[in-house]
Amino acid sequence: MRFFRAGVIALSLFLCAGSFFSRAADLKIPPSPGRWVTDTAGFLSSGTIQTLDTRLEASARQTGHQVIVYIGKSTEGYPIEEFADKAFQAWAVGRKGLDDGVALFIMAEDRTVRIEVGYGLEDVIPDIISGRIINDILIPKVRAGDADGAVSDAVSAILRAISGEAAPSQESRRQGKGIGQTILIIIGIIIFLIIFITNPSLALWLLINIFSGGGRRGGGGGFGGGGRWGGGGGGGFSGGGGRSGGGGASGRW
Repeated sequence: MRFFRAGVIALSLFLCAGSFFSRAADLKIPPSPGRWVTDTAGFLSSGTIQTLDTRLEASARQTGHQVIVYIGKSTEGYPIEEFADKAFQAWAVGRKGLDDGVALFIMAEDRTVRIEVGYGLEDVIPDIISGRIINDILIPKVRAGDADGAVSDAVSAILRAISGEAAPSQESRRQGKGIGQTILIIIGIIIFLIIFITNPSLALWLLINIFSGGGRRGGGGGFGGGGRWGGGGGGGFSGGGGRSGGGGASGRW
């Protein structure tokens, strides 16, 4: 596996490092939202925004976990995965040392959605659960014209998953491991090459995400050791020093 990683890293860095870093430098991340639900695209009704904001604030008080919703218009051509990763780190969603944050990102004009999961919650919200929330709950209602219901139900599913209701068993997570790893590596290389051909910047972002310490990235954004929710408190959202482990899922409607 080490040789596979080294080879893929060398190949990708040689092919697309320059273009990636020149583009990444142009990606602008908004300041910390200051609220649990932020909608700059007019995607949700004001009543739904207030209801969800109050609900997520109460959840943070009760459990300590931070769940935020950010709805913008567009990433201006950048992959939503790249935007979500950088925003999550900059806003430091979740508590420092626990990394127990989740962020739901929606870009209304791009018709894209991303659930970014903090490192500490990847066991209870694995990628498959994030994908189901997006594809089975959120996207169908958005397509049906019910944006309020889509986001409300997605938030409910995220909170249920955090509470353990939707978490898969340890046994189910073990299934498939150790069987057919060579085939998976080959498939992974093929998928990577396809991504590289269609979107070099996303390909390198994925590599950095995978190989930088097992997906665990330093940097708690600009919030240092803690914010208003780092150890309790009240008011709107303020990053607590959490980090994303690169887990989550994306979708498009």
